[in-house]
Amino acid sequence: MIWIGGLVLAVALYLIGPDRFFDALLNLSDTIDAAFRNLVAMLGAQTYSVVRALAIALYVVFAVLALLASQRGHRGLGALLVVSTVYLILVWRPYDTFPAPISRWIAALVLVVVGAVVMTQRLTVPPFVRDRPLPPYPPGGRAP
Repeated sequence: MIWIGGLVLAVALYLIGPDRFFDALLNLSDTIDAAFRNLVAMLGAQTYSVVRALAIALYVVFAVLALLASQRGHRGLGALLVVSTVYLILVWRPYDTFPAPISRWIAALVLVVVGAVVMTQRLTVPPFVRDRPLPPYPPGGRAP
């Protein structure tokens, strides 16, 4: 492997020229750096829209799952109320000129993803049903 690397280096030095080899390496490094920075800038502008779209779509998924869980006898309406309130606090802005920053949208996205996963887990198990009556209150007291 080392011999092959040496031969490849010799061919590169011959093609580029030994006196311009380091200039070519620096130029290649600058080109890769500029391409990477352009890619990050392009993705950064699109990331905001992608995160917002995912957060809104997954909120709808969470809401549907919470309603289904509630219909099947699981706890879901309280979670829907809490998650909806926190979600609105995170992303709502009274004026369109100042949208919520991406960090708030990411927090909202994480919130609804966790909520949707929890509701999915609740829907995969049967609802809890008590087979026996509740114990007497206060504990140790006589049953009615």
